[in-house]
This record gives sequence, structure tokens and C-alpha cells, in this order.
Amino acid sequence: MNPHTVLVLGGSGAIGAAVCLRFAQNGWNVGVHYHARHDSADDIVHKIEHLGRKSCAFQTDMSDARQIHKLFDQIQTVWSELDAIVWAAGTTVNRLTVRITPAEWEHMLHVNLTGLFLCLQEGLRLFSEQRGGAVTIVSSLSGVQGGTGQAAYAACKAGTLGLVKSAAKELGKANVRVNAVFPGWHQSPLAGDAFPDPDRLHAHVLGRTPSLDEVADFIYRLTTARDISGQVYNLDNRIR
Repeated sequence: MNPHTVLVLGGSGAIGAAVCLRFAQNGWNVGVHYHARHDSADDIVHKIEHLGRKSCAFQTDMSDARQIHKLFDQIQTVWSELDAIVWAAGTTVNRLTVRITPAEWEHMLHVNLTGLFLCLQEGLRLFSEQRGGAVTIVSSLSGVQGGTGQAAYAACKAGTLGLVKSAAKELGKANVRVNAVFPGWHQSPLAGDAFPDPDRLHAHVLGRTPSLDEVADFIYRLTTARDISGQVYNLDNRIR
């Protein structure tokens, strides 16, 4: 039996990289998507190959529909089947609602929501033909709670949840599972200066942010769970 294959969108980022390695450690081949962080993607590919699994890096701008279509064409030239997709891609801008420019707003929507939608279309089409597959989307608690300076990002993440639940209902009969997680805070370029200091963790009942390893483990278990779909899981200890 051939190894399973996963495509990790945003695989060069902090969460994406941890997810790539977790799947490889469990015997999966891994497609590592990146936008600009070529060196990081190559490093992850080398680590996966060191584990004895096949890996390949794919460069794509998630705001470009043509590049997204090309990405899935390229995937199919490397592997005959794709078993799972993990979306960990995205961008953000910390700007109050009254100060967000139309260009910033549109860029956020194109990357975080339209890009996800287009990847879902491509991936779900493949899964429907294969009669099975899984999509796990790394979303954000801001999509249900909002946040100061996060109007555009929160709007995108709220839209993500609608996509998850709708796609799960539409594709369930084709044995395609679609779920989302809120991964909590992790030190990364995306979090930047917004990452909370230890004295700013009052909303966390355990007084700490979640472990990256635990988040990667959960995403792997959720993606491979056969009977879970249409669900959203909060992976840290903030109560919403």
C-alpha cells in the first residue's frame, strides 16, 4: 500500500512546519507550500526526507487564482493521489477598522478567504473523485471573538467557519471530512509583536499559551479521524 500524502498550505510557517513534520513522522509524504520563505520550505523538505518520506516544496501566491490552479496540477504530477490538505497559510495586518485601507482589506480577503476557497474547490474536487479525503483548516479564535485592530483578519476567519460547515455538509456523502481548529498563540512572523507577554495571559485559564507540538498532534489526529466533520476545536485554554 502506498503511503498517504498531505499538502500543507503555509508549510513554511511555524504551525505549518510542525504539522509537516508530524505527518512525516507518521509515515506520510508531504507537500510543503510556501509563498516567499523558500529557505524555510527547503529546510522542512530536507527534514522530511531525512525521516525517509518523500517531500516537495511548492511556491504559490494565495492571492492568485491561476497559481492556485497550477499548484494542484503540480501536486498531481508528483503524487497520483492526495489524501489530505491542511490549511495553515495566511497574512494579517494590525489596523483599526477606521484606518484599514481598501487595498489592505482586499489583500487580506484575497489571501485568507478567497485563497482558501479556491484551494477548497481544487482539493474537494479531487477528493470527490477519489471518494474520500480530509481538510483541516487552521483558523483563529478571533473569528468568533474579534479583536482590537483585527477587523479584517477576524472577518476572514469568521468567513472560514462558514466555509468549513458548508463544505462539510456538501461533501459528507463523498466521505470528505472538513474541520477547523483555533491553534492559539504561537511565536511566529504572523504573530509578530502581538504575541502576548507572560503578564498579558489573563484570558488563558492555565496562564500559558499552547504547545506547538500538541497543536501539531491534534491536527494530525483530527485529519486522520474517520468520523469527524464539520467541527471547530479551540486548542488553547481561553474560554469563549
